[in-house]
Amino acid sequence: MGAGPEGRGKYADSGALRVEAGGDGFTALLVEYYAYGLAQARTSFVTSQWFGAMGGAILLFGVGLGVWKAESSGELYVGVVTSSVGLVVTVIGQLFHRRADAALRYMADQSALLREDRQAAEAMRRAVELLGEVADPALRGRLQAGLIMKLSGAELPG
Repeated sequence: MGAGPEGRGKYADSGALRVEAGGDGFTALLVEYYAYGLAQARTSFVTSQWFGAMGGAILLFGVGLGVWKAESSGELYVGVVTSSVGLVVTVIGQLFHRRADAALRYMADQSALLREDRQAAEAMRRAVELLGEVADPALRGRLQAGLIMKLSGAELPG
């Protein structure tokens, strides 16, 4: 992972997220993944704002030009063409904005799924750890069978 501004890693957009030195590789990878997705969403958002502002300015200029040249013969098309260009640029800006929103929704969905997976893995690790502490072999066998059924999604016949 290359050093970026202020030594915070490759993606400076990771903000206040810090990876502890003793943490696992999954956490570091997850933080980098989130930072990358956030950087992409921010880039799309800034691009959409830029296109929207430029498109609006061109559109207003075209409308003003059309009004200003309305009485002259044949020069009305300049305002119409400029307005059309402004409209197209504004629409492109909206497409970038939709892309940024979709990226943020995707990141939120992925975050929730990864969090659930991580919690399930931690619960499994803890269950196996507790299972190792059971001294009674019969009880341990029953608990192992229950854990296996839970993990496999099987149900008891009844």
